[in-house]
Amino acid sequence: MKIITGYALLLVVFITMSIALSGCGTAEAGFNQVNINLGEEPSTLDPQLAYDVVPMRVINATFEGLMRKDKDGTPIPGVAKEYVISDDRLTYTFYLKDDAVWWDGTGVTAQNFKDAWMRALDPKPKYHEPSYMAYLLFCIEGAKEYAYGEGKAGDVAIYVKDEKTLSVTLIDPTPYFLDLVCNSVYMPINSEFFERQISNDNISKYGSEAKALLGNGPFKIEEWNHDESIILTKNETYWNSENIKLDRIKFCMIRENTAAINSFKAGEIDMVEIIDPLLIKEFEKSGYQVGSYDVGLVEYISMNNEDPILRNGNIRKALSYALDRKTFVEKVLGDGSQEALGFVSPMVRGYEGYFRDQAGDLFKDNDVKKAKELLAQGLKELNLSDMPKLSILADDKETSKRDAQVIQDMWRKNLGVEVEIQIMSFDAMAEKMMQGDYQMSLLMWSGEYNDPRAYLEVFSSSNYYNVAYYVNSHFDELLDRIIGEKDLEKRMSLLVEAEKVAMSDMPVCPVYFAQNSYAVRSGVKGLVRGSSGIQDIDLYWTYIE
Repeated sequence: MKIITGYALLLVVFITMSIALSGCGTAEAGFNQVNINLGEEPSTLDPQLAYDVVPMRVINATFEGLMRKDKDGTPIPGVAKEYVISDDRLTYTFYLKDDAVWWDGTGVTAQNFKDAWMRALDPKPKYHEPSYMAYLLFCIEGAKEYAYGEGKAGDVAIYVKDEKTLSVTLIDPTPYFLDLVCNSVYMPINSEFFERQISNDNISKYGSEAKALLGNGPFKIEEWNHDESIILTKNETYWNSENIKLDRIKFCMIRENTAAINSFKAGEIDMVEIIDPLLIKEFEKSGYQVGSYDVGLVEYISMNNEDPILRNGNIRKALSYALDRKTFVEKVLGDGSQEALGFVSPMVRGYEGYFRDQAGDLFKDNDVKKAKELLAQGLKELNLSDMPKLSILADDKETSKRDAQVIQDMWRKNLGVEVEIQIMSFDAMAEKMMQGDYQMSLLMWSGEYNDPRAYLEVFSSSNYYNVAYYVNSHFDELLDRIIGEKDLEKRMSLLVEAEKVAMSDMPVCPVYFAQNSYAVRSGVKGLVRGSSGIQDIDLYWTYIE
């Protein structure tokens, strides 16, 4: 799912107001408490409907799936006490813990998981829009057909063997399936509680208020003060509660990074993202814990392949080749981010080692001479004498605006191409992109599981998130061939070829692979970053020293 990071600059007076209105305050005496900034109000805390990093930070603490990630990002049992994989690697059988319960003390059952997964796949849900994340379940036999309205619910291969046993059959061996099961869309739902949240106008309140949510995770929601804070308290009925050290978590909603930095310095929040690399040394000298991690994000420019100008492949390639990514990551970012000369993140595993090492660089960086040649050829093919002014959408956060301005300057300097930056909320951007009402858009993509397919599926002609409107039958064929391929080495070779096919068309323009830097207050230990795709903060092991 796309994740947009970065924050918008405000005048000092508004920064001060942001801290006053949205600050977390200091932890109450006697509590093992951490204060974490969400950045904004979550759109929902419904695990089947959430699709971005903000709600995931809360959901990861309040719900638990069959599996969860350990400190190193490896799947380990959550609600499941054990699992068995068939010899053909197609059937997974999960045996649930007897002491796994909901916040109200009722037991978590296999049916709770089947209900949740089927709800996510439902093509015509009664009380909400279809789940954006349903595609993560498409590895299950019959799931994609049902979600597309082409199959029956009864044909989806999810089976409740008994109250504590769930079996699922996949369409092909899926080496990353246990990674998938850690995602929120795979988390359970208490259907009886859910049905009680239906309002008089048949709209579900589930996931939108503290009292309209029933979880099974290590923390439960005590308060949800919209646009201000969410307060979690330790769930004493959680099966592993004795090893959960925090008593409280307070999530606040400071949107602007400058305001968040000031709040961190004032002791109001315990962790802050570092956008300005100059702050890294400052925080280190001040005794804070400073860290960085590969978040698996690729920043890229989505180009509308149906646009009269950008439908031309040479124009798209010219724009890509004209970017000086090395200067971008070293001089502008300075945080360890890497130039993106492919689309799949360097942290993604390949057959042996990492996929990026196997696939290599797929185009040259800062090849201005070639870019000018391609631009001239593209204009000739379009019967144009001059390049029209283009436009690019960027969200209203600081890093997005900064990155768009850097890209704008590079295109002007290297190609003489003028581009108008249109700043708006991400929701407004998404609406325009889904309608095809745009030329270019600055986005980020992160795979929800550690496999190249999680990145390359965005180029599939049938993928919901293919907002570049890219269509290549050969690419689609390669992705289809991956399904059912039991030879893992051959499967990875097909993925390498698929990325090459897509990048040879340049439907999007990769910019950089993001590295996030952050500071944590001294005394806060065990806070895990980047452990699970877009679930980028895990407080499961956090404690106060």
